[in-house]
Amino acid sequence: MAGPLLGYDAYAHYGRNLMTRLTIERSIQVTREIGPAPTNPVGIIGAGAGGLYTALLLDDLGIPYKVIEARGRVGGRLFTYTFPDGTGAPYNYFDAGAMRFPDTESMKRTFHLFNYGPLNRKGISLAARLRPFLFKGGGSNNALFSYNGVTVKQSAIMTADQFNSKDVIQDTPSSNREAYIRIGPAKIVDDVVRPFAAAILKDLQSGGTSTDGWNSMMQYDTYSTRAYMAIAYRPSKALVDQGMPSGPLPTDVISWCETFDTSSGFYDRAFSETVLGTIAFGWNLDPDAPATNWFCVDGGSVKIADAMYAYLSQRNPDAFVFNSRVTAISSIDTSHAEVTVAGGKKYTFSSVVCTIPLPVLRILDLSGAGLSGMQSAALRDLNYCPLVKIGMQFRSAWWSNANDKNGEPLNIVGGQTYTDRPLRVVVYPSFGTNVQAGTTTTLIASYCRAEDAARLGALIEKEKDLLKELVLKELAYIHNVTYDFLRDQLIDCFAWSWTNDPYTMGTVCPLLVSTHPKNFEGGTAFFGPGKFANVYASLNAPAGNGNIVFAGEALSVRHAWVEGALDSAWKGVLTLLIGLYNDPTLRNKFVENWGANPEWVAQPPPARSAPEGKESLSPAMQTLEWSKEHIFDPENSLLYRLVAPYCS
Repeated sequence: MAGPLLGYDAYAHYGRNLMTRLTIERSIQVTREIGPAPTNPVGIIGAGAGGLYTALLLDDLGIPYKVIEARGRVGGRLFTYTFPDGTGAPYNYFDAGAMRFPDTESMKRTFHLFNYGPLNRKGISLAARLRPFLFKGGGSNNALFSYNGVTVKQSAIMTADQFNSKDVIQDTPSSNREAYIRIGPAKIVDDVVRPFAAAILKDLQSGGTSTDGWNSMMQYDTYSTRAYMAIAYRPSKALVDQGMPSGPLPTDVISWCETFDTSSGFYDRAFSETVLGTIAFGWNLDPDAPATNWFCVDGGSVKIADAMYAYLSQRNPDAFVFNSRVTAISSIDTSHAEVTVAGGKKYTFSSVVCTIPLPVLRILDLSGAGLSGMQSAALRDLNYCPLVKIGMQFRSAWWSNANDKNGEPLNIVGGQTYTDRPLRVVVYPSFGTNVQAGTTTTLIASYCRAEDAARLGALIEKEKDLLKELVLKELAYIHNVTYDFLRDQLIDCFAWSWTNDPYTMGTVCPLLVSTHPKNFEGGTAFFGPGKFANVYASLNAPAGNGNIVFAGEALSVRHAWVEGALDSAWKGVLTLLIGLYNDPTLRNKFVENWGANPEWVAQPPPARSAPEGKESLSPAMQTLEWSKEHIFDPENSLLYRLVAPYCS
């Protein structure tokens, strides 16, 4: 099977320009010598998506490896919880971690994995498990908006101030307040992002030869989204002509926009993260651009990890070590690294690829790993975002089949309800052939991030009854049914906080959703202003003697998605091939079978040409041959500039 056809998308443009600038600023010399290929296996720490994908690549290349996993299972944040009661089976589960996948140019590696031949034969069938995910409600979309005490169906025709916004915009003069409300948060947020998103798309149309859009966005990389809106933003003429004041936004208007647009506190992240996420997952200048298709995995996202593990364990039954928590990593010399697990047992490897979450990596004994000062600082400074999901199993799919207190059918099939109340997002099941018939009886009662997740997460361990009562009361209020009805319907409840999980210590958000269908935001990590550049450059370089390699979705420009974990794992193997394996046949096989991410090539890709009359449509160019040609070229491979100092 051919490698993934990876395109030059907004994230690749961002990563290529960022790394080009940083490697020039740090004056990294591109000189290198490689000794004999190592004979010891590669150690992989963590059996999540990144660790398993690393193993998959090494297995394909014939490089021996061993995976060490602290838990008794594979998957990491690919975690599907199945309720013990069989009601609604086989769909009596929910994904506590990653749960949905947009089929976009930025997700090519993920969909290549779904269709990878060995994961779809000999009793393994991954691609056949893909099902449409109903991001918007099916049929007439009866999922709800519930803000400021007002609940309406998403399909309803909205009035000018449907949600009594005047009650929460109190610090702004009344004449200005009326203009903001009349225009609405969706148009305001779009106006904030539009100039930068349009300029980035123009960069992409040039094939990356232009960096005007990137330079414009990076002028404000030290701003949070909130700070940009409050200080630097100036409304477009179109909005000013509609009566909007010409200056920056008042703080209460910014908070009002944030409530409708995303999670509490997410406007404190870097403004560049907001722009990139908006571009990559739905925003387009052309109103006729096709909608994004979303997918989920029948049986839960853990089936992705299960498929990789099933294949790899068939090939090498002794390659996995479970229930072994790593306590220390050391680099002995250029061809020997040592990993110590709880209990004192030591493993010797040629190199180590660390795919565990970075907060967990930081609490290991790394005194012998040879981290640079910049790497240690990056581990200390990285912010991981709290995320909570609360799954509930009911006796029936009441959101589809029941009536509310007014006798009106709820009739909600798939999609999501958005609210300013504590639950923030309710996700109705999309999986299963019976979802339309209303026999899938498990839903995600709350999916919240950032500040919202921190508050609910505080109740999970010691106040489970209080949390369950709160969630049922909130569901009853939003859906206009009685608490007693839902209490009688409830079979079980399972709440999960990734911050409280000792093997993750937080999570970057799998998906940051907006209430507006044309304004999807990719699951960008919670990087504060200016922070991503330091983490990206420092931790994508190896440590020790060049044989301690860091990987994981936080180190990818597509962070917070499974795609980011796969990209970073690919980069980790590329690091080994650059630094330790001077074998042209091996390298050719790597790029032929697994592609080459264009963000790691300094030379811009060939110029693109947009379809006539569709200049604003910018699907990422397929740049496989261009990237393959340069990914191992010392002058054009950006990863060489990070690896070379350890190989000279």
